[in-house]
Amino acid sequence: MSGSGGFYRYRCKYFYTHNCPNWVYVNNSPCANCCAEGRDVEEPNAQMPSWRHSREICVPRVEDGTVHYTLMEIVNTDESGNQWTLRYKVEQTQVPTVSTTSATPGVPVPATSY
Repeated sequence: MSGSGGFYRYRCKYFYTHNCPNWVYVNNSPCANCCAEGRDVEEPNAQMPSWRHSREICVPRVEDGTVHYTLMEIVNTDESGNQWTLRYKVEQTQVPTVSTTSATPGVPVPATSY
């Protein structure tokens, strides 16, 4: 322990599998070089292909000075990733409404009396 400063050093997580010569301070962890090379990227086993993911968006629509937001999704229709369809995510009766106005509050005036 003399000269080490009180910290234990361990071999990199990839010492045996990738012959990494580096040392780390946390047991069973990768070194900075192995992280930079992408060795410690964990991928889920049952990952869905990226072309099958839906992407939800809120589409604004203005009617009579009222902004309506419609929840929709962009869905890929084929495996090539070139065909996308925009479709409603929820029924139209469930859409929340946000009222807008052209009146804005004035600039605050500092108090002159203490």
